[in-house]
Amino acid sequence: MPLKKIAAAMLALFTIVAGACNNAKDKVIVNSSFSMKIDNVLYQSSATSAYLTDTLFAGRKTLIVDGVTNNFKNHMELMITFPDSVRTGTFNNMIEMAIMDIEQKTTGYVEKQVTVNITSINSKYAEGTFSGVVINGEIEKPLTDGSFKVEIIDPL
Repeated sequence: MPLKKIAAAMLALFTIVAGACNNAKDKVIVNSSFSMKIDNVLYQSSATSAYLTDTLFAGRKTLIVDGVTNNFKNHMELMITFPDSVRTGTFNNMIEMAIMDIEQKTTGYVEKQVTVNITSINSKYAEGTFSGVVINGEIEKPLTDGSFKVEIIDPL
């Protein structure tokens, strides 16, 4: 089994185990989801994790939503760096988005222009939508129906 498939499987297993081990009594359980369409092809994560982290910019935080499709073919990631504080709103600067073929048989897509609308966020949960244009080399494709609803975990 190629090393990259093993790494993807380990990431998915880690996400599941980490979620199962954290069992606070008053914890709200969120079934995390992360999906999008690129040129009408649906990409949906079956192993999704999210966390807030500090950035190189003083006082700025980044929300990272990360996932792997259920066939372990694609790795998906969306990063939103907040301009001031972690909050709801529409963001179109400091957004990074990628969907990559884990086996590297094809080149992936990265953001050209992506807009994210965060409708709910706190230290434990985030929800929002996104859309825009992604590129693969010089080929542009529409990104539509992007959404995430995630439990935010503490990074290790």
